[in-house]
Amino acid sequence: MTFDKQLELITPLILPNGLDFFDQQKKVIFTEGSANIIAGPGSGKTTVLIAKSALLIKQNTEINRGICLITHTNVAVDEIKMGLKKIGISNIEYPNFVGTIQDFFNTFFAKKAFHLVLKDKNFRVLDDDEYNKKFVELFEIYKPEKYSYSIPKFSSKNPQLQIFGDLSFRITSNAKPFYKEAFEKCLKILFERGIVTNYQCLELSKWYIEKYNISLKSAIKSRFKCFLLDEAQDTSFLQYELLNMLISDTDVSFQKFGDPYQALYNIFEGNNDAWVPIKETKETYQEISETSRFGSSIANIVKNICIERYDSFQSLNLVQSFAPYIIIYENEEDLFKQYKGLINICQKESESFDMSTKKDAILGAFHPDLEKLFSSYTRPSIKPNENENIIKKINNFMVNLISKELDIPFKELKQIIDSNLKCKVKLSICIKEFLKDEFLINEISVNLRDVLRMLTNDEKDQFIMSEIELQISNFKMFLNTKKNIQVSDDKIEFYIGTIHSVKGETHRSTLLVLDTRFTDYSTGSPIEFELLNLLRDYLAGEHISPTLIEDPIERNGTIMALKLAYVALSRPTHLAVVAIPTNLVSKDGEIIRKIRRNGWELFEQIDAQFV
Repeated sequence: MTFDKQLELITPLILPNGLDFFDQQKKVIFTEGSANIIAGPGSGKTTVLIAKSALLIKQNTEINRGICLITHTNVAVDEIKMGLKKIGISNIEYPNFVGTIQDFFNTFFAKKAFHLVLKDKNFRVLDDDEYNKKFVELFEIYKPEKYSYSIPKFSSKNPQLQIFGDLSFRITSNAKPFYKEAFEKCLKILFERGIVTNYQCLELSKWYIEKYNISLKSAIKSRFKCFLLDEAQDTSFLQYELLNMLISDTDVSFQKFGDPYQALYNIFEGNNDAWVPIKETKETYQEISETSRFGSSIANIVKNICIERYDSFQSLNLVQSFAPYIIIYENEEDLFKQYKGLINICQKESESFDMSTKKDAILGAFHPDLEKLFSSYTRPSIKPNENENIIKKINNFMVNLISKELDIPFKELKQIIDSNLKCKVKLSICIKEFLKDEFLINEISVNLRDVLRMLTNDEKDQFIMSEIELQISNFKMFLNTKKNIQVSDDKIEFYIGTIHSVKGETHRSTLLVLDTRFTDYSTGSPIEFELLNLLRDYLAGEHISPTLIEDPIERNGTIMALKLAYVALSRPTHLAVVAIPTNLVSKDGEIIRKIRRNGWELFEQIDAQFV
């Protein structure tokens, strides 16, 4: 069966009813050989990857040669595997591999290198925070007697692992001389105990790949026909170097998917990216530059706040987004009041906005900016799923009830519901009822039973596994005990966080606070730039290539500002907002006039009910 026919069969399994892949997406799905695929926000990149992977797996006639699909987070891996499961590929079997890039290096190289050095010692990989706790415990024991300073974070001293030909090793660092020996001794003890960091895994992998390069390249070539790298812009220099060491000069195709404008992880290290697709001229360059996430009003803003103007980026206009808005605020209370007022107006004007269960988010560039503005904001110290906003908590509660009743895994059911507009509308009605002070249990239970009917084609209309009214009542009591809950219709709950924290998310509305100063100390004396001033021309529709900015410090600050703004303002489906403190506007009122000429609306009308 041809790829075209096979794609026709799997399309209704992974796309909402009646939708098809558009031409740019199909071109990427059918692309062969090595390629760089630039996929803009909301362009369906993950679904394209799922479809491409499924076709490659299904069409593969070589028993011992498959695909290697690597991405950067377990969430992305789960999403891809769930999509493949819908198509009928439940188990990713040999010779295929689908996993995170860290799992790929750990599984095939780091573990083997580690056991060559430390034989049968248990191998434990900890994230940096967990590792640092163990390092601190050891440093308290081995630190110099007269050491009276706070213990440095281990990663701040650039530790480096070196392995020698006789399989001995050492760990070096740039720690200061008076505690250097103790610092490195603690790292050595942890390594000897089998406790390693993700970066040390890459160092182990590099040593192993260099040592056995010829045989490993042959093994990779024998096992994989194609490498698919998701979110290529988030790949570190070392990860990218190792992948190229394994694949170069072989017939294995290497297709990289991502959005270089969203590369945030190196903005403090000079903004140098490992993956620069425009420079990889030997490989095919393709774009998926049409978005279904938001309408033209947001797309026109996003395309101009890029390092390079993104002229090919455009909306399919499947969502009717509002014009972008500016809010000028005095303080925290004023900002909340105005944003709530704007959202309430939008809810009355747009049914799809009103019914959306996605979050309303307020974003700042960095934690200190948010701490300065919001009295209740604290840096997150718990896992994101323990700090969900109230709407997400309610939605997950209902999906979990239905999941138990239908015996469908939670993640799978969530994806099914997300692609079913009628089910989403019913759950939205339930959420609005939950948020009322005096709520009606029967209203919620009736709508949940309707969702059961929709999902089972009228075969099931009652909850048997759970006493649904009791579950609803208990959950409502749980919600009312939460200090931060806001239950009345006119009090909208916001997610507040950094731009980094929402990378990869989609919101109903997103507000970016433009009250950040970048400070550069490289010249000895601090040089400050305001985020608003760095972005003013871009928000106004005037694009200046950062390469034309002569001052290197201003150039680097501009690139940083553009990357942050691009990620933040490409999150919302319906409403994009920037908030500017009054003191910055009073300095130069022309900023607002200039931005408004590019289609931004100034929100000034505050309804009395919100005051």
